[in-house]
Amino acid sequence: MMKNPVIKEKAGDPYIMKDQDKYYLVATGGGKENVNEFVCWQSSDLADWSEPISILKLSEVSWAKTNGWAPCMVEVDGYYYFAFCADQQIGIAVCNQPMGRFHDLLGKPLIAKEDYDFQTIDPVFLKDDDGKIYFAFGQGRCMISEINLTPTSAEFVGEMICLSEMLYRQSSHMRDQFDISIYNEAPDLIKIGEKYLFSWSVYDVLDYRYGIRYAWSKYPMGPYYMPIDFERDNILMQGHHDITGCGHACITEYRGEYYIFYGRHSKNWWAEGIGRDICCEKIIFEDEYHLKAIPRAISED
Repeated sequence: MMKNPVIKEKAGDPYIMKDQDKYYLVATGGGKENVNEFVCWQSSDLADWSEPISILKLSEVSWAKTNGWAPCMVEVDGYYYFAFCADQQIGIAVCNQPMGRFHDLLGKPLIAKEDYDFQTIDPVFLKDDDGKIYFAFGQGRCMISEINLTPTSAEFVGEMICLSEMLYRQSSHMRDQFDISIYNEAPDLIKIGEKYLFSWSVYDVLDYRYGIRYAWSKYPMGPYYMPIDFERDNILMQGHHDITGCGHACITEYRGEYYIFYGRHSKNWWAEGIGRDICCEKIIFEDEYHLKAIPRAISED
């Protein structure tokens, strides 16, 4: 079992790419809560991580210099694509190795802040078994589309679909009445068996209730259904006692088991302002559709 926190540096918004037998972790911050530079950690077992390596600085990006947040990464045909937030827009960079250095692919945002009427942040990739790549993003709403990636281009394919509207419909809730407890931000997508798992964060990152909900689908672009009824909710993980702010997560597989990496408030963070810790929990499959992960204390075996 991995110990918490999984890395010693203060950081949040973790994303893990599995590439053959290696795992690569990227996040917001890394050591000094630096929001103008992205770093990457490497591991073979999700427990022991390398020192962070700088892979992209916003000083090397022409269209934004601040607020480097919430990155993700995917491998396609021997190249690695790194999507990241900057200036509340989403960019994409490319390199022939996961530890960089990456260079900005387009010389402009892949998704600009004026493209949508919600905050265009929090990208995530889904690589399907057939090699197709899907790209989801958004705070306030969540959109998804297939995307074609080459070392010289990044282009969306077909229709852009709103995943969060599916959640509102299932909740009998009108989309124009935004409810932060249904969907807020930080989508994540992974295929487990023959189903696709969509998870996301609810409430705000500064809220002690910040947590993670989930839904399932037979198809990567939905429709997704939350496994809820009168007896059960679809909270995958939420804090308890003095563990708060558990959210913006990524799920990955290791030796047939599934683990959720997430950021949470550091101890005494309100008083000391010391940021977030990246932690990890094993996911418990209660049955075919219901999942649970319980946040553990720091440095608990």
